Amino acid sequence: MGLRFDPVGGGQFKQAVQAMIEAEKQPVKALEARKANEEARLKLFQDFKSKFGGISKAISEFTDFRKFRELKVDLGEGANLMGVSLDKEKAEPGTYTLEVSELAERSSIISNPVEDAEEKSLGMGYIRMNLENGETTEILVEENNASLRGIATLINRQSEAPVKASVVKDGTDPDRPWRLLISAKNDGADDAIEFPQFYFLDGKQDFYIEDNHDAQNSMLYIDGFAIETEGNQVPDFLTGVSVELKAAKPGAPFTMTISEDYSKVAGKVKGLVEEVNKILEFINKQNQVDQNTDTRTTFAGDTSLQNIEFQLRNLIHKPLPVVDEEGDVIKTYQLSQIGVEFEKNGLLTFKEDKFKKELERDFEGLGQAITGPNGFGQSMARALDGYIRTGDGLLANREAGMRQRIKQIDGQIDMKNRNIERRIQAVTDQFSRLQGTLSSMQRQGQYLQATLGGGGGGGMIGQLLG
Repeated sequence: MGLRFDPVGGGQFKQAVQAMIEAEKQPVKALEARKANEEARLKLFQDFKSKFGGISKAISEFTDFRKFRELKVDLGEGANLMGVSLDKEKAEPGTYTLEVSELAERSSIISNPVEDAEEKSLGMGYIRMNLENGETTEILVEENNASLRGIATLINRQSEAPVKASVVKDGTDPDRPWRLLISAKNDGADDAIEFPQFYFLDGKQDFYIEDNHDAQNSMLYIDGFAIETEGNQVPDFLTGVSVELKAAKPGAPFTMTISEDYSKVAGKVKGLVEEVNKILEFINKQNQVDQNTDTRTTFAGDTSLQNIEFQLRNLIHKPLPVVDEEGDVIKTYQLSQIGVEFEKNGLLTFKEDKFKKELERDFEGLGQAITGPNGFGQSMARALDGYIRTGDGLLANREAGMRQRIKQIDGQIDMKNRNIERRIQAVTDQFSRLQGTLSSMQRQGQYLQATLGGGGGGGMIGQLLG
């Protein structure tokens, strides 16, 4: 049997190289497993971090009394006459007697009726109109615009026009139902305007202004005093109270009552409790460990999470002071007194009825206990700032540390992969040199066998080379 070898790229060589690669890759696979665990933990931590966005937004309403409180308005029989919007940070509770005597109206004019709004039969001419900026403009009316619809379009194209034009259908005369209505853009006598002037020649039908309506201000009464306003939208009618006049009903006063909205305040507290529970529930779940739990991808026993839970629980149990004008503490509240309590499962519960009863009994005192400088809201906000502050907050630092570990693992994987590539290249080069040596030996053997082997193929060289 002659001398044989497996050429580079042959099956035995590939198997040998593959076996070497597998051996070299074991540390890489271990690093990749570590990276996968770190990435799973990072994703889980980001989910935890996201829960602080909800609690941070909710607690912002608990750091100032006027943000914390909520107001509602009752218009009674005046609900169809007026709409009211409140700025809770400015408005004050109170009761007022109102009467809407007149609505504000805008200047307007209307043309004579014509048979067809689209018919271009008014003739050629121009429209002279004073603009809002004080200038006067003349709008050319050509044959293709000489209809009611065309005139309305020409007027409405003027961005500085103080009026708007519309074509309306009036059923008074079925044979000639179409009219041009031009109205000021704003209500009120102070916005009375000079209307456009129309000049037409050679029209097939007449066009003229048939009627006009003068502008007027609104008139309403508050607690018997007459109040005139420029329009039907009245911002800051009272401090923090804006009204929209919808209809007039002279001689029909009604009562407007602005009061604290305890139900809405209770809803805010309930929302905050739910946000706190999301964090506590996450931490509790991380600490639920059994034989199937992979602690490499969770935060079981994590001291940072335990510290957050500890601080939140302390804040819930902290006495909340109420102080007098001199700054002396006159009483304290516990959240448990007003319906915020811990259950056996470690989460919070909120008893809304209990909270609303305490609000009705002592709204000012309870509001101070929650929103004052040492109240629950500001204490919670300070604690949250330490967690979520950009750059050096606890959560930001923790996330940065996890990202840095993943980056380091990536670096180690890259380095080991480069080492494997160099090792493969070295082995390939080594086998290539071996191939050259074996090829040379084979050629020499064949030469010697041919030269010294003799007939019958039985000589010493033949025996050596098989």
